[in-house]
Amino acid sequence: MVKLKELHKFAIQEGIKEDPRSKEQIQEELDKRKEQYEKLEGVKKKHYDKDRLENPFDDTKVIYGDEGDVRKLAVGVDMEVQELLLVERLNDNGEGIDGVISHHPEGRALAKLHEVMGIQVDVLSEGGIPVSQAEALVRPRADEVRKSVHPANHPRTPSVAELLDIPYMSMHTVTDNHAYSFVKDYLSEKDPETLEDLVEVMLEIPEYEWSLEYGMETQIHSGKEENRVGEIGVFGFTGGTSLGDDIIEKMVNSGIDTLVAMHAPKKQLEKANEEKINVVTAGHMPSDSLGINLLLDKMEKKFDLDFLEMSGFKRIKRD
Repeated sequence: MVKLKELHKFAIQEGIKEDPRSKEQIQEELDKRKEQYEKLEGVKKKHYDKDRLENPFDDTKVIYGDEGDVRKLAVGVDMEVQELLLVERLNDNGEGIDGVISHHPEGRALAKLHEVMGIQVDVLSEGGIPVSQAEALVRPRADEVRKSVHPANHPRTPSVAELLDIPYMSMHTVTDNHAYSFVKDYLSEKDPETLEDLVEVMLEIPEYEWSLEYGMETQIHSGKEENRVGEIGVFGFTGGTSLGDDIIEKMVNSGIDTLVAMHAPKKQLEKANEEKINVVTAGHMPSDSLGINLLLDKMEKKFDLDFLEMSGFKRIKRD
């Protein structure tokens, strides 16, 4: 058995290793938070989330039960009230689930989703977009996300986990970082010539092959199968959530011919068609599953754990 807080700490460490930012950049961010915390007073200091002083990923948190002993964990892309009730029912039938890991954040982790979006500045910079322009794209969108998630019922899922006494944590950007670095390196190695080739090499990854069963497979959403891939930009895999359609013009100007994204909003696709840039969407559930699997493999090697897949997650082990 292992404490949930130990798994959380391990997830943070591994997420940092796969982060597009340097360790120095991450430490600078943590140092700034410590300075801001020391200046707080009264209730703001009393209720400050001290996890933020050591954890740069605000969407990756222990939501309930950090001292909970766990060995068997139910893992899913979205683990909300209905999934927690299902876990309770499964335990009534002898399943022996000790805790829950949700990929998508809930509670405080969702409320602070916008805080991780700064990662996208470095992702865009790796793709050839100047830092100043990347910041101009990311900051307004992060503020938009902050406002959009603010009115949500953030205590809903955490309170159910507490009532059922089920240790519960979210692992979002820490796993998305794994998916981003894997796909980026994989496509660089495979070097597909056409968009059709690109789709085929993506389907060689087990999580994307699995997605064919549900019609969630990698698809071309802008461009033709015979189009040459050219310069690939891997975006939208990590950093909280997607950016606006103004990113497309920046990509064109930076020399990117093909955008490979986890998923792309309608306005981005419309802009891509207008600007004649290829867009291939890898698929949301398989991409999330890929990142989760890469981190769970590491967890399984370090700790004695067992995982039950559910809610859009497909467990695939790698040697």
